[in-house]
Amino acid sequence: FREEEPHGEWVGYYDFCHQSTRFVVLDGYDIALMQRCPDTSLKHKQAREILQTQNPNMNEGNPNSPKGLEDLERRFVAFNGGVGQEQLKWLRNTLQDARELGQHVIVLSHNPIHPESSNPVCLIWNFQEVLDILRLYKDVVVASFSGHAHKGGYCRDEESGIHFRVVEAALENRPEKTYAMVDVYTDSRTNKSDDDSKRSASSPRLVLRGFGNCVSAVYDFEHTKTAVLNES
Repeated sequence: FREEEPHGEWVGYYDFCHQSTRFVVLDGYDIALMQRCPDTSLKHKQAREILQTQNPNMNEGNPNSPKGLEDLERRFVAFNGGVGQEQLKWLRNTLQDARELGQHVIVLSHNPIHPESSNPVCLIWNFQEVLDILRLYKDVVVASFSGHAHKGGYCRDEESGIHFRVVEAALENRPEKTYAMVDVYTDSRTNKSDDDSKRSASSPRLVLRGFGNCVSAVYDFEHTKTAVLNES
C-alpha cells in the first residue's frame, strides 16, 4: 500500500479497521536512504543529513556501521530510518479518531519503537517522538508489533502499560518455519482455541500463537481500562 504526500513523495503508512479494532501501520523508512532518489528526494536529503550528523561512519563511506556509537546512538545507521513530521501528524489524528470511536489500536511497524524491546541498533531513528504519541493514547493503544531485530524481544512500557513485541525472524531460524499469528479477543467471549475442558470466559486480550522459534504469549488490555478510569 502506498500513498503520495503533498510534496509528491510516496509513503507506506496507513490504517484499517476490523470490527472494534484499528490496525495502524507505520512507515519506519519514511525518512531513509533506501528506496529514495538521492538526486530529487527531500526525504533522502533529510536522511543523509541525519546520518552525517549522528554517525561518523557515514562520511567514511560505511553508513551501515554502528562502529564508535554507543547505546541508543547505535540506531543511526542506514539500514534504519525515521518517521517524518507529516506521518507523526497523521498518527496523532488517527489515534484521536480511534479514541472518539471507542476503538482499540494495534500498531504495526518493521522497526521496533521501544528501546527496551530489542537491540537498539534496530530502532526507528526518532523512536522517542513516536513513543511519546503512543503514550498519550494509552487508553486505546493495546500493543505494538514489529520485526527487524531478528532475535525478537518484548517489553511492557512502564509509563503507559502498552505491550511492545518484536517477533522473531524466520531468516535466522531455518530450517524451522518461524512465524506468528495473533488472535484478537475484544470482549469476554470464550477463547475457542482453548481445550474444551478449560474453556471459560476471560478478559479482552491478544493471543500471539508462535510457531517454530517464535515464542507464544498473551497480552492483556488492562492498561487501557486503567487509563480511562484515571481520566474520568
